[in-house]
Amino acid sequence: MMKKSLFLLFFAIILTSCSNFKKMRQENFSKTLSKNLIENGDFEINQEQDDNTLTGWLLDKDSFDKVSIDSTRSFTGSNSLKISQPSREMQLISHPFPTNHRNVYGITLAAKSVLKKIPIAVHFLTFSDNGKIISKYYTNITVDTKWQSFNFVSDHLKVNSEFGRVFITIPKNDSVLLLDDINCFIIDAHQKK
Repeated sequence: MMKKSLFLLFFAIILTSCSNFKKMRQENFSKTLSKNLIENGDFEINQEQDDNTLTGWLLDKDSFDKVSIDSTRSFTGSNSLKISQPSREMQLISHPFPTNHRNVYGITLAAKSVLKKIPIAVHFLTFSDNGKIISKYYTNITVDTKWQSFNFVSDHLKVNSEFGRVFITIPKNDSVLLLDDINCFIIDAHQKK
């Protein structure tokens, strides 16, 4: 548990400084070359576990009580992730998934705020096999009170990008945020060397 907390703290520090991050462009894409690389991005499997974990995602232990599965409101499917009035900034971090520098990745997510607009940040980081950060992308979005779908595209990743994670940063707020259909797809695969 201590190792997980240190990991989350480390990335919270990294993400608060967006220097050297490349902005992802908002762009629609219809063709994908892979299945969704993010485990449980639709929040349909295993819901919350007894040990304060959420299948496919990491949260720091102080944020888990603000997060639950909502089976009454979703963008698609039966469930969404509900984040209720976080008392401080929090991050939702996907489990790692394989990446390759020859590919371009598209990230999609659906979001809705219950009471008022909420600004959130979406980061896509890739890592070498020893855990060094290789490529860093981000975008900021404002979530409104109606379901919206957001689409973002990275450039080709830097060489040695072996795995990636998506980080969603939610600020302290007094509203409820719903997230659904968080996906990462390969959308272009060139023979770049």
